[in-house]
Amino acid sequence: MHQNHILKHLNLLLVDDNHHIQAELYSLFSPIFKSISLAQNADMAMAHYEKKAIDIIISDIKMTGTDGLSLIEEIRETNKLIPIIVLSAHADSKYLLKAANLQVDGYIIKPLNFKKLESALARAVSRLEHRVEPIHISEPITYHPLLKTLHVNGDEVSLGSKECVLLELFLFNSHKVIRKQDIHDAVWPDEIVTESALKNLLSELRKKLQHDVIKNRHGLGWILSPEK
Repeated sequence: MHQNHILKHLNLLLVDDNHHIQAELYSLFSPIFKSISLAQNADMAMAHYEKKAIDIIISDIKMTGTDGLSLIEEIRETNKLIPIIVLSAHADSKYLLKAANLQVDGYIIKPLNFKKLESALARAVSRLEHRVEPIHISEPITYHPLLKTLHVNGDEVSLGSKECVLLELFLFNSHKVIRKQDIHDAVWPDEIVTESALKNLLSELRKKLQHDVIKNRHGLGWILSPEK
């Protein structure tokens, strides 16, 4: 699969407190990625990371407050697989070793070398491409969690970001009953939503799947139960 075809489906988190570099990278990557979230420090970066489905992270090391490697260390506690590229003004062996131990996909020394950045992105995409395969929900339904694409009866069906999160909640807990609270925690972790909003989202997803693969468990919740 071609690199740019994958990137256009991915959400990038770009962390750098240098506005000039951030603007330069945003201009470079905005036509390539599906979306770019910008952060000037680690706290902003974590806020974006926790609220949005981030696929790739590019982060500076030296920032006001928590440094970039500490940010990556925090993310790696729960996510060992997300590709991360580090930007740094320093070739210090201490930083290089820590970055290597955090399994980063590239360590780019400033001023930026865009060929090296492109190579690091290619490595990241290659790792993602080989890690995630399409999931066959049932004979007529296939979902690709990396590309966020759903195919039903051979046709691609458009999903919103919340519908993707909800579908993946069912897919990655396929033998478990999903409760209302599970849906709320996955889709609206920091928001208060009505029960009708939750049920409307579930109803829209079931319509798009077109087949009765999400079954109701009366009084308990819902479970993914593909047709035989």
